[in-house]
Amino acid sequence: MSFFAIRYPFFILMLCMVVIVVGVVAVLGMPVDLFPRINIPVVVVATFYSGMPPQQIEADITNSDERFFTLGSNIDHIESRSLPGVSLIKVYFQPGTDPTAAVSNISNLAMANLRRLPPGTLPPVVLSFDAANLPVCLVTLKGAGAE
Repeated sequence: MSFFAIRYPFFILMLCMVVIVVGVVAVLGMPVDLFPRINIPVVVVATFYSGMPPQQIEADITNSDERFFTLGSNIDHIESRSLPGVSLIKVYFQPGTDPTAAVSNISNLAMANLRRLPPGTLPPVVLSFDAANLPVCLVTLKGAGAE
């Protein structure tokens, strides 16, 4: 190998130049973004019923919505959380699912299930969950209070 490099130095020099040019072109052609688009097909559904305890929210609202959302297409999995007065459900879709179609699908299912929920339940809020909505950093400060 070293014999070939010594015998044909211009060939080796040109090979190095080709590698450098291809590398520079590849680096310049790469998209650079501070916050790149991350396509996470997730829909969040929040349903409110003021004053209802979490156990009742889970039994009357969350379980009913979860069962109804399984009728949607391209669903990967569903996560839920029941809090006092609110039911939060995250519906994760298969990669490549159109986010607007996913929101529309889940919104239609949520509104169709509204009549099965307890009377007085507010209409659900359906939002597309995007990585841009997540906080980059959470800072907590603690100190002696001024009196």
